[in-house]
Parts: sequence; structure tokens; C-alpha cells
Amino acid sequence: MLASQQSDIDGLDSRKEIDRLFDLEYGRRLDAAFRFGLILSVGVVLHFYLDSLMAVWWIAAQVLGHIVHFLFLRSRGEICSRRDVLIAGAVFWYLVAAFIWLPAEMITTADPALRIGGAAGMGAMLVFLIYRSDRVLAIMLGEIAVIGAAIGWVVFRTIQQLDHPGAILGTVLAAAGLHVYFSLTLLAHRRIRIEAERAALRSVQAQKMEAIGQLAGGVAHDFNNILTAVIGNLDLYDAMDTEAERLNAVTEAKTAALRAAELVKQLLAYARRTQMRIARRDVGALLEQLQLLTRRLLPASITQSFEAPQAPLWVALDENQFITALVNLVVNARDAMPGGGTLTVSARPVHLFTDDVQPDGTILTAGDYAEVTVADTGCGIPPEIIRRVTEPFFTTKAVGQGSGLGLSMVDGFARQSGGLLTIDSSSEGTAMHLLLPIAPAEETRPDTAPDTAPDTGDDIPPPETPQPQGRAQPGGRGPAPGLRISQA
Repeated sequence: MLASQQSDIDGLDSRKEIDRLFDLEYGRRLDAAFRFGLILSVGVVLHFYLDSLMAVWWIAAQVLGHIVHFLFLRSRGEICSRRDVLIAGAVFWYLVAAFIWLPAEMITTADPALRIGGAAGMGAMLVFLIYRSDRVLAIMLGEIAVIGAAIGWVVFRTIQQLDHPGAILGTVLAAAGLHVYFSLTLLAHRRIRIEAERAALRSVQAQKMEAIGQLAGGVAHDFNNILTAVIGNLDLYDAMDTEAERLNAVTEAKTAALRAAELVKQLLAYARRTQMRIARRDVGALLEQLQLLTRRLLPASITQSFEAPQAPLWVALDENQFITALVNLVVNARDAMPGGGTLTVSARPVHLFTDDVQPDGTILTAGDYAEVTVADTGCGIPPEIIRRVTEPFFTTKAVGQGSGLGLSMVDGFARQSGGLLTIDSSSEGTAMHLLLPIAPAEETRPDTAPDTAPDTGDDIPPPETPQPQGRAQPGGRGPAPGLRISQA
């Protein structure tokens, strides 16, 4: 069993957890530069203030630890195990200890400036550990132990300076209370994170089942056509005079049966419950699958148009969740045109020239993206609800006709894939845009999952990265600042 694609007994995705740990420490460049710059500046100031090499050793210990930590996280292959996560956690224990011993020592001095600085440093580490919220219990218990040792050292050094029993008891109780409440907070955040992840998986599966329900009618219609071809050819078998005609009838029946088997295979692969599996896929090939899956969802009054990109658009995503997301968008577009209209699904390369900060604080970084658009010619989304359409369980449909999770799931999938869902709506219709980062060949992960999903061309040698089309404002006035929900 491949560890990168399967969760361990407590639901941990080891490859995903390694990526999360790297992103926390080094992925956000501005945050990492601020932290390391602050550590370096504090170390230099302390060195000259104390006239001692202690601060120099403090900086050296952290630099060494971060080099080891960085190289370990970056060197993990496509297949990661729980052991890799535990080793990364053990290295992080060292980093915590390497950082916190100096603040702990500063707290025990008689210098008020050093004591305040030491308390601030220890408090910053406690806050960071709560923010980090490790998934593996063993790693979290190790962090609690390191912090406990630091607090114990502070108490030990402090009570040596006290004479009154009441002062000693108060110091011990205060330190014990701090450690207990820190430990409980850390464990509570771990529990909240696990519950949130489980809820997200349940939501994805529920949406997948809802989409399959939408597809059921179309699949039944296709099966009826296939069975008609099989039975019709077999009925004609006895009425045919020549062996060639009979052979042709059997061949036609076999071809129809194989088409039915392929339809079942696609539906089962789409419906299975899986962890998110990132693989390099061509958006154009996925749109072809979508067209086959959704052709029976649309009534005759709706004209459908699928516009594939001229050149392959390679993105790193989970194929099943991508198809689920687009099925939901297609269903929403269909429901927005009860009297008929035109549904257009298209994909093209775009380029963002600058980082785009969204109203909720999300930053869409500058770079190359694949833009997948599902557009309809319906009446549009009312301006008073357009900003609520991606909220979980928000729906304008009648009871029993929708869960209100469709656009919420699509938005979550886009963000989880490093992109964004944007909405343009007016009285002439609505366009839902999925922006997904282009996946350069040298940075993608091969799909090492069992071969149960339909093949979409992962074994095709990647072409040269297509030149993206710049997203520019009308009149050639330069690039637009980004994409947001808009109401014309």
C-alpha cells in the first residue's frame, strides 16, 4: 500500500502533512524572513548587551537545526510514511529546545529588560505551537514535554532566589497552571483540526453522491441505448443468412457491451471514497470526460458548448474532486435556465501579473493559471445574495432539491488546489471561473495511486509550457489587478 496515497489509522495523510509542515516553517517567505530576521537581530543585540558568546551559540544552534529541518522536509519523496512525519517532529523538538532555552535563562536573571524579553520569547513560542497544531499525538506530547522542561527550569532557578514558602508555592502553582492550560489548549486545537478534516471529507463525499444522483438519469438512458444495441443485434443473429452478417452482429453487440463496461468503470471510479490524490492532469482531457458525464443532464432547450484549450493545460489536482466540482457548476447553470439557453464550458491559460488580495484576505499569487469557466445565459444571481452563494448550506432551491453545499465544495476544492473560484454575474447570465495553478513538469508529482481511475493521459510526455494569455484591461492599460466576485 502506498503511504503517500493512503491514510494511517488516525486518518493522517503523510505526504500532505509533510507539505503542511514545510509551508508553516518556510513556505510563507515574508513570514519566514521576519522570524529569522528577528531571531538574528535579537541575537546580535544580546551578544553586545551581555558581552557573551551565549547569544552567538543560540543563533548557531537554530541555524543548524533549521538547515537540517529544511533539507529533511524538501528531500522527502513522493511516497511519505508516518515515520517521516515523526522524524520531522523530532527535529522540530530540537528547534523548540534550541530556541526556548535562552528566553528561559533570561527570565531567571535580575535584569528587568532581559526578563521581559525572555517572557516575550517564551510566549511567542507557545503561541506558535498552538498555531502549528500538530496532527500526530506523539509529536504534540513531545512539544508539551519540551515546554514543560523549560518552565521547570525557570521555576527551579527562580525558587532558589526566594525565601518565603508562600512565594515558592505561588511560583510553582502559577507555572503548573500555565503548563496545564497550554497543554489543554494544544490538545483541543488538535481535536478541532481532526474534526474539521473529517467534516470536510464527509462534505466532499456528500456532494459526490448528490452529483451522482444528478447523473443517474443520464446513465440509465445510456444503458438503455446500449442494451437496445446488444439485444437488437442478438435478435437479428438468427435472421441473418451469411456468416459475415452474423459475425458483424456479434461484433456490434460486443462493442456495445464493452461501452457499457467502460461506463460502469468511469462511474465507479468517480464514486469511490478516496483521500485527495494530487496528479498532473490535462484540463482539456478532463473536459472531454465531463462532456460525456453531463450530456444527459441538460434538456434539449439548453445548447451546450465545450471549448477545449488549443494546447494542453497541465495542472496538479485531484481528478475526481475536479470532475465533481464541474458537475456541480453545470447543474447550477442548468437550474439557472429553466426556459432554456446556452451553457458554455471552456478552459484557457491566463496570467496574473501581480498578487491578488481577495476581500477575505486570501492571496492569489502572481503566475500562470488555467482558467476553467462554466457560463450560462440565465437571469444571473441577485446582488443581495451573490456574496453568500459559497457559504455552506446556503441555497435558494426548494427543500429537497439541493443541499447548499455545491458552490461551497467547489470553492473549497479550488483553494485546496492553490487556486480560487470567482464569479461574474449580470442580468445576462453568470460565469463561474475556476483558477488553478499551471503545474510545471519539474514540480509535479506522479500519480502513484492504484490504476482504478480513468486514464487521462498522464503517461503522455508533457509538452512545452504554453504561453499564457495575459489578462489585461481593455485598451491596453496593463494587467488587471485580479479576479473577484462582480455584479454588473
